[in-house]
Amino acid sequence: MLQSPLLVIDKSFAHATSADQLTALSTKYIFVVPSAFYYEVFDPESAKRLQSLTGLREFRRVPIPILLRRETESGQPARETDLPRFMVNPKVLSPDWKLSPDELEIVRRHKIELVEPLVRFWNSVIDHGVIGFSGAELRAARRTEKEFVALCETLRDPNRIRMIAAKIAFPHSAILDETWLHYRKLQTWILQGLILWRRYQNSADMRSTENIEHDTHDIEYLMLGLHAGNLATAETSEKLSKASMGWRFKLLKPQGRLLTPELV
Repeated sequence: MLQSPLLVIDKSFAHATSADQLTALSTKYIFVVPSAFYYEVFDPESAKRLQSLTGLREFRRVPIPILLRRETESGQPARETDLPRFMVNPKVLSPDWKLSPDELEIVRRHKIELVEPLVRFWNSVIDHGVIGFSGAELRAARRTEKEFVALCETLRDPNRIRMIAAKIAFPHSAILDETWLHYRKLQTWILQGLILWRRYQNSADMRSTENIEHDTHDIEYLMLGLHAGNLATAETSEKLSKASMGWRFKLLKPQGRLLTPELV
């Protein structure tokens, strides 16, 4: 059994926190990352690999798709208590280290098979709207900040999440609650849809593919952070226009623990 509480850390936190700080924090928490962490850190175009991995001695990787499939098949919330332990290979901390051709191919396939389809999906959401809300509610989402935030806060309501789950024919929608990873997936995905729906209100608006792709990675961290109840990120702007990961976490789980580099 895992004894210490789980702490989901994103790349921005790992990059902004010193090795000594990470080491001290690792005595209090078990670090957890999704696949997005690997993709962001080992992206050949990323210049932040060394800073992000230095001090990150060990962590657990959560296979989100596997846990979601397990919930669908079993009809029970996934409770992962035996997460495999990983350690950073000292070789990757060398400034001269590079991905092998096979590893580069894995990164390329991840982008083509998972990231790019999600970017296309989110663009379709901008064009067609967000499931689970009436026309009047979606119009309100594009008015004042107060109205928008109030609408987003309805995603804390299990009845709203169960209703959305039923609309997409999730087989266990009637018993869905906060103990399910599917619950956190719906919260984070629907919130992302509302944010994009507000951000891009006109067909002529220039859409930032880079920002939308960044959000697809953030959703993985946010989903796990909500599930664990603890999230560490350096993205904490309180401006609605930014819709930072920290802002989203506190909106969806006000009682959750949000750690920032300044608080470590």
